[in-house]
Amino acid sequence: MILSLLVDSSGLPHTQADNLTKILNIVFGVMGALAFFMLVVAGFRYTISQGDPTKVADSKRMIIYTLVGILVIALAATIVNFVLSKS
Repeated sequence: MILSLLVDSSGLPHTQADNLTKILNIVFGVMGALAFFMLVVAGFRYTISQGDPTKVADSKRMIIYTLVGILVIALAATIVNFVLSKS
């Protein structure tokens, strides 16, 4: 099992933070790469929209949502790494 649980003398389970940190860093990296790819796709769609207001609005919305997603991913990675470094 990848995330093996250990029981210490207090009887409370805890995870091996090193393995969990590595796995989550990989997951956050993949999510960040996908978000960056979506940002490139949104920029491409904006470029080829030819001034059509509907396509321009959709592309701008996609860019904004992707940037918010990248911010959420970065904050989640920071919080998780901070919490796991304390355990």
